[in-house]
Amino acid sequence: MKRTIYLPVILGTLLGLLAGIATITGLSFLMPGAADTDNAIGFYMSLILLSAALGGPLAGVLTSTIFVTTATLYGPPDIKSVLSDPIVFWSNVIVLAVLAAGIGFAYVLIYERLKMPRRLLAWAGIVIGLYLLNPIFIIGSQFYLTDLEGTFEAILSVYRLYIPQTIFDILFTSLVFVALPGRYRRPQWKEPLSVTAHTAKMTHSEEK
Repeated sequence: MKRTIYLPVILGTLLGLLAGIATITGLSFLMPGAADTDNAIGFYMSLILLSAALGGPLAGVLTSTIFVTTATLYGPPDIKSVLSDPIVFWSNVIVLAVLAAGIGFAYVLIYERLKMPRRLLAWAGIVIGLYLLNPIFIIGSQFYLTDLEGTFEAILSVYRLYIPQTIFDILFTSLVFVALPGRYRRPQWKEPLSVTAHTAKMTHSEEK
């Protein structure tokens, strides 16, 4: 198995289990929102963000899916009762997986185009964008857009709850990026540029 496949699988699985454990131990919890919605906030999102950025789309999808499944099976009673609804469960699985995959592609773009510390500013923008899209997709999918007024009220409620969560995730993930050595800070699901360039050079030589 290629390194660019097994590393994302290992990273995604490990961080997914840690995200689930963070929920089981109370580091993630429900906050009541408007329109009879409950919103999980906590440490798990930082792990999903890191997994998607470093491990790519595959790792992000694995982490988010393992987290939701673990929280449904072994999480606190309030979270289990909410996620036991099939609509809520699958909307969270699908939406978080799609957003995590998008984070993986977005991180590659800023990694290849920006150097530190400007990369951290772009990363903060990506995280903010995630939190702007997340409640729209999840709550919209649960309401099926039949109650537009209630959906809009619920989304605004989630935005208010997500302000401290967004700040925490930006600070925590940024500190991790700063602490990591350069070789581990790059996307692990893509070959290093030096390796790619070397392979291209060898292929060109063989063609001659």
